[in-house]
Amino acid sequence: MSVHKTFRIRRFDPSNDAHPYWATYTIEAKPKFSVLDGLFAILENQDGTLGFRYSCRAGMCGSCAMRIDGREGLACRIRLENLGATISVEPLRSLPIVKDLTTDMTPFFDKYRKIDPFFVGDSPSFAEQTPEPLRVDPTQPLRQSANRAIDCISCGACYSACPTVASNPAYLGPAALNRAFALAADERDREADRFALISGPEGAYSCRSIGNCVSVCPAGVAPLAAIQLLRRGKSASAT
Repeated sequence: MSVHKTFRIRRFDPSNDAHPYWATYTIEAKPKFSVLDGLFAILENQDGTLGFRYSCRAGMCGSCAMRIDGREGLACRIRLENLGATISVEPLRSLPIVKDLTTDMTPFFDKYRKIDPFFVGDSPSFAEQTPEPLRVDPTQPLRQSANRAIDCISCGACYSACPTVASNPAYLGPAALNRAFALAADERDREADRFALISGPEGAYSCRSIGNCVSVCPAGVAPLAAIQLLRRGKSASAT
């Protein structure tokens, strides 16, 4: 049975608006409608100027991350039947707004790129025999922590929810530090400079251990745990 839901959407177009404002829309929500379905209902039937980002619609890509009733989440995964009659929807925090619910992810990925988020292995050589692949024990506790960390989908929800990111623009943020831990915990990785950056003033020691990054992560990753392990010097090279 369909029910009516009211959306309060924080809108802002930097090219036309002096300030953000709230716009209200009421839709007829069909069973199993997600927040993203509701946004499409508004876009297609009421206001074709509404801006938001999406891609996979399956909770895998993280493109539709936004704040729903004050909490970060993926619009495609949150069903309207689990929310109240009126739903507030806002863009992610600590990121420039492109239009309405669409944010510019450049600051997020600039910090992500800073920690060299790529696996760096041994340099191949044509002159030497190829070494045997390194065997990694999957039951090793540090390896299991790294397995959890690599589930990050880079949606930016933790970055938006982090109060340290909001107050310290230089702070690398939960997602970048979580990725740094995933690589540091990989005994095959050979990047030596990464640890100096994450141990510096922009890195793990700036975290205030609030834990918002854990509670909002749609992938079940625990960036705070990764940051605490980095602080304790937990890396494959240290074990």
